[in-house]
Amino acid sequence: MEAYFQAIAANNNLLVYSILFIFIFLENTLPFIPGDGILILAAFLSGRGILMPSVTFWITILGGAAGFLFAFALSRRWGRAYCEHKNYRFMSAQRMAKIDHYFQRFGAWLLTFSRLLPGSRLLTALTAGFSNISYPKALIFTTGGIVLWNGAIFTLGSILSQHWTTIKLYLTSYNKLVTIIIIIIAGIIILKLTLSRIQSEQTNNG
Repeated sequence: MEAYFQAIAANNNLLVYSILFIFIFLENTLPFIPGDGILILAAFLSGRGILMPSVTFWITILGGAAGFLFAFALSRRWGRAYCEHKNYRFMSAQRMAKIDHYFQRFGAWLLTFSRLLPGSRLLTALTAGFSNISYPKALIFTTGGIVLWNGAIFTLGSILSQHWTTIKLYLTSYNKLVTIIIIIIAGIIILKLTLSRIQSEQTNNG
């Protein structure tokens, strides 16, 4: 992948910028696209002077913000209506109200710092849309988080461009660890909700 990107960058920077935007966009809309891997590569190529640092940095910002807005808009338009129409037991009106309450209260922090937790980005975007957070609030705090995270990666790429392999290894391990932790937490929550539903049904039947 690295050699492929460097070969393209040597002949067609516009194509590299386009691919970069697409991958960063998809990382925010699909759960298993390695967007940070592409981000790290972009920072490395910028640090080596193969790509223009300022242009590359802002393309990653635009790609992340566009991907977030796409998922956010879909959830805001259809997510809540879909759950209400299906009347899922695990998503009762009371539970939706709790989600709204917590997201209205802590949404700014969640939107900002979810950028530091790769496995949580899509879920945060969907939840924010589900809770009807306003577009300006969602965009401002999410973009702030993107700037913080991408800025840190690009700073490392600039300072430690000679240690690209080491940076990639550590950040990839970080991404995997965070994703595993999020999956475990989600599994515990689902198990708790399932057991609660079973207990409630047994109580009603008894």
